[in-house]
Amino acid sequence: MRQLYAMRYVTARGLRGMAQAPLVQLLAIATFAVCMLLLGTIMLVWSNARSIADHWGVDVPVTAYLAEGTSEAATADLAARLSELPQVEQVEIVTPAQAQARLVDGLGGDERLLEGIEAELLPTSLEIHVRGGDVALADTLASELRAEPDVEDVVAAGQWAARAQSLLETLRRIAIGAAALVGFACLTIVWSTIRLAVYARRAEIQILRLVGGTASFVHGPFVVEGLVQGTLGAAAAVTMLYFGFDAVRPLLTDAFALAFAAGGLRFLSPIECAALVGFGAALGVLGSRAAVARYVEG
Repeated sequence: MRQLYAMRYVTARGLRGMAQAPLVQLLAIATFAVCMLLLGTIMLVWSNARSIADHWGVDVPVTAYLAEGTSEAATADLAARLSELPQVEQVEIVTPAQAQARLVDGLGGDERLLEGIEAELLPTSLEIHVRGGDVALADTLASELRAEPDVEDVVAAGQWAARAQSLLETLRRIAIGAAALVGFACLTIVWSTIRLAVYARRAEIQILRLVGGTASFVHGPFVVEGLVQGTLGAAAAVTMLYFGFDAVRPLLTDAFALAFAAGGLRFLSPIECAALVGFGAALGVLGSRAAVARYVEG
């Protein structure tokens, strides 16, 4: 019961403290939201680039198209032999029906574009993943596969796939770097705001300490302020990102129709949005703890 009362007091005092300086809080939340918007934009770009690359098959170094009439047993035997090779990580058999479904999906789900094309016209293929995505290993394996009697054609992704993977890796590193910079900026914003609140309420803090208030009880309201700042700032960033994405998507789709035919532009998933908001909330808590710890502990 005592813990429940303390939690209620801490939450109410934190919200009341925010209401005492609304302009400062709004400015902090707005600045926090701008920083999180930058991180969300980079996440969105990387997520769509990864999705498009997967739809285009950049992650499949070698594709072997089997000759017409190749039996299921022969196909399974070839896939098994390839799977045993040390340089092969995975082999996936793609049937004509699966290939047609992928083609429809790649064309935006509009089946009318494939009217008159039966699945039987498409060949069975083997998608072969080489360990580490090594281009040299993929080229060597492709040369060996061309000698197989059941293989009609072999396509190796080659250097362009390596460049695409390099681009994706660069975007991933940029996202990590942006997360670090945004994290530091957000911590600074929350630290500065909470520090001002600590100075404004230092007399109250001293009284609480004199009457036996524990450190967690004293700095709890400030942690609540930081949590609310981080959560609202990140939520505002996700909201702005959503409406901005909704406005820009038609323009990008028209400008890059060929690329996006492989996989339409998509917004962040609910899990990714929740992770972004959770990251903001965590930064708010960390920033507030850093701002109040030394003063309260002292």
